[in-house]
Amino acid sequence: MREGVMEKSGHHIVGDSWFAILDFIFPPLCLSCSVPLLNGRKSVCNPCWDSIERVSALHPLFLETREKLLTSEQVNGLVSEFVFEREGAFQHIAHALKYGGYESLGVELGRKLAEVFLASGGGGDVLVPIPLHKRKFRERGYNQAERIAHGMSQATLIPLRTDLLRRTRFTQSQTTLTLEERKKNVEAAFEVVPGKERVVKGKTIVLIDDVITTGATIVSCASTLRDAGALTIIASSPALAR
Repeated sequence: MREGVMEKSGHHIVGDSWFAILDFIFPPLCLSCSVPLLNGRKSVCNPCWDSIERVSALHPLFLETREKLLTSEQVNGLVSEFVFEREGAFQHIAHALKYGGYESLGVELGRKLAEVFLASGGGGDVLVPIPLHKRKFRERGYNQAERIAHGMSQATLIPLRTDLLRRTRFTQSQTTLTLEERKKNVEAAFEVVPGKERVVKGKTIVLIDDVITTGATIVSCASTLRDAGALTIIASSPALAR
């Protein structure tokens, strides 16, 4: 046993040394501004994180988005941290997470979001990420919302469940759609997994998406969960888009 521990420790040391050499020869670059990163385990530099506008409970965008969600009568609250700006640092981060395979960024975003969630006094019984359709999951290899939820679960200790909600049909990207088109696009696109209704009933569920714009996807999922007996739905996302 002792030899095994020593061998494992030795491999760990060699591995760290090798990464240090690679970082020296080929320094990693910030995904947003492309400056060399001193810490090779990071993907985004601190100045870029600091450059992203934050949303507070009194921020106009937060108030507007929260009002949209509450008006639906399906969502009871909202937690978020950043403002999504086109061509801004967060867009670069979100693009790298969604299309570049940088899954670790999702976990980091989830931990950051958890700080805001806990500071606001938030709580819940279960974290549920917005599910991807099977076809899109096969293309991407992972669900970015699930990675965010994973980081949030680590920091809050609220259980993460990916087996409660599923997408029943393929929907086109919401990016270029109007508000009404977005609503129609995700209408009846989700269902609670048969047999899981008892897990949902009476629970406070934190729904997690990568970016909330109109809230159409969140509301559709929330409606499905409420129909299955969920008591409270809290919408949670690292960023809100104007």
